[in-house]
Amino acid sequence: MKLETFNFPARVGTSGDIEPVVRTTQFGDGYTQSTGDGINIEKVSWPLVFVGVWDEIKPIVKFLREHRGYRSFKWRNPMFELGLYQAGKLTMQASGAYFSLSVTFTRAYHP
Repeated sequence: MKLETFNFPARVGTSGDIEPVVRTTQFGDGYTQSTGDGINIEKVSWPLVFVGVWDEIKPIVKFLREHRGYRSFKWRNPMFELGLYQAGKLTMQASGAYFSLSVTFTRAYHP
């Protein structure tokens, strides 16, 4: 499958999590030693919400379902950094003619 780009606009006000990947060893005398763990030094995730009528939400759902939670895609996060991401669980909410789609994008380090 070709590496695709996710270009749908998310709701304004998105916040993300950037967590360093650290390995810590605790010694018996209270001393701890910490170091970076691996070559991919951060876990990055962005919980996103998309709101609109079904005709606006449907292509987003189609794109994410085609990637099945494990296939990576390119996405430019709110800090304008282009990277590879994966999307897990989709949560849909219907309210009359409008739909709300919630999903978390997690940084991937492989295609």
